[in-house]
Amino acid sequence: MNGIAFVFPGQGSQYVGMGKDIVDKYPEIKRTFTRAKEILGTDYLDICLNGPEEKLNDTINTQLCVYILSIGIYRVIDSYGFKPQIMAGHSLGEYSALTASQTFKFSDGLRIVAKRAEIMSKEAKRYPGKMLAVLGGDLRAVENVIEELSGQGTIAIANYNCPGQIVVSIEAYMMEPVTRALKEAGAKKIIELPVSGAFHSQMMAGAEEQFKKFLDNHIFLTSEVPIVPNTIARPVVDAIELRGALQSQISSSVKWQQSIEQMIGLGIRTFVEIGPGDVLSKIIKRIDRQADIMPTDKPDILEAVIEYLKDV
Repeated sequence: MNGIAFVFPGQGSQYVGMGKDIVDKYPEIKRTFTRAKEILGTDYLDICLNGPEEKLNDTINTQLCVYILSIGIYRVIDSYGFKPQIMAGHSLGEYSALTASQTFKFSDGLRIVAKRAEIMSKEAKRYPGKMLAVLGGDLRAVENVIEELSGQGTIAIANYNCPGQIVVSIEAYMMEPVTRALKEAGAKKIIELPVSGAFHSQMMAGAEEQFKKFLDNHIFLTSEVPIVPNTIARPVVDAIELRGALQSQISSSVKWQQSIEQMIGLGIRTFVEIGPGDVLSKIIKRIDRQADIMPTDKPDILEAVIEYLKDV
């Protein structure tokens, strides 16, 4: 037991220019993007570095850009032979965690993420929706708003991120009444997330059914490191259970706060965020202020993380 978890970010962590400096310093990251281009035919590194923002934020590109960069950074860390006690990923980030744990190969992961992005993007165009981060609101108050407005259309908690931060998925036309009701219920701030659909809600039920069929054609192996899936928030290594959790994730809530609390209960004290930005680092700090947090998407901080892990 080393008390260290690797966590991988998902959609919403992307930004134009992500990976710019780190790709130049670590050839393994560039090789990861090159391999992705060979397999899928798209230059995702160019999209990461140059956008434009609208292109990067399109689900069909976002998911692959975040996944590839995360795996590239992981490969740099993994080259030093360090293995964490446990891993988890936030929504899309779960695919990075499963790849890092050898549950499926990177080449398969690319195709799986590409299909996931394609299906979710199509479903989002069929059923326009939005995701709203509700900051400073009480969970019970948010649940009451959802209950009150559920008769007007689809509205659901998409992410239980941390105390004071809940993400809600809604049908696009409900933006005004939902925003008003949440503010009246005590929300201090409401932020529309840079995503193109109402993910982790029943609006993605059709996408989930298609995705289940696609996943049946891919081999899942027992995880080398326990994974805490979003939908069940407890450690899993069994391939069948991991596949099932992944299948249900698209239309189910992301239980991130519960997942982090589970890991803390298992003795985790240090969380290394592997991927773009520091979204998860900020969220985890709100769950446990005593936790040590380490992002990795800049050369100097990645170097510091590697030096730290060498001494563990």
